[in-house]
Amino acid sequence: MDDLVALEQGASLVGSTLLHGDLYPFNIMLTADRVFVVDWPHAWIGPRHCDAVTLLSSAWLSGVEPQPIAERHPLIRDLDPVRVNEVVALQAGFLIKVAAAAGPAADRNLVAMMTALGRASLRWLGQRM
Repeated sequence: MDDLVALEQGASLVGSTLLHGDLYPFNIMLTADRVFVVDWPHAWIGPRHCDAVTLLSSAWLSGVEPQPIAERHPLIRDLDPVRVNEVVALQAGFLIKVAAAAGPAADRNLVAMMTALGRASLRWLGQRM
């Protein structure tokens, strides 16, 4: 737990790239010849690797191990591994904290999805650390 807290506290999110901020498979629509990224209320400006890391962290939900993909991804492979770990730790902490704080009126499907995404992030982070 101390390592997770240290990663979150030391995270550097400085950057100049427009980011989706919530890039998971359910926010990506595919057609025969196009890809659309939808649902942008969490957009922000930050390091260009954040959306790629967020999307990869959800791979475990489909039984796909994210690390081999990360090792080949041009935004991630040459990056300091600590920068990737920071994003994964921040994401896991946020998702699990929000899901745990959801009240009785919260959408149970949304809470379950956030919990699953947070756990998938922790699984990948555990591999990386």
